[in-house]
Amino acid sequence: MPSDLVQLIDIDELSVRLKVAKGTLYNWVYLRRIPHLKVGRCLRFNPNDVDRMVREMSSLERADRGRRST
Repeated sequence: MPSDLVQLIDIDELSVRLKVAKGTLYNWVYLRRIPHLKVGRCLRFNPNDVDRMVREMSSLERADRGRRST
């Protein structure tokens, strides 16, 4: 297998990695909040894309914490 191919993961593995319930992940997929692929009826996730999304979300949350509502 070429080294540039990424091993996709299923929703069970992503749930364990992110420590998030599978139901939450299904909801995020429905709301298109998380990058995913549908292979037939199966959901698959590119761990690199998910890691990037998590980093972006956490940096947005840190920036938002600095603001005060008036």
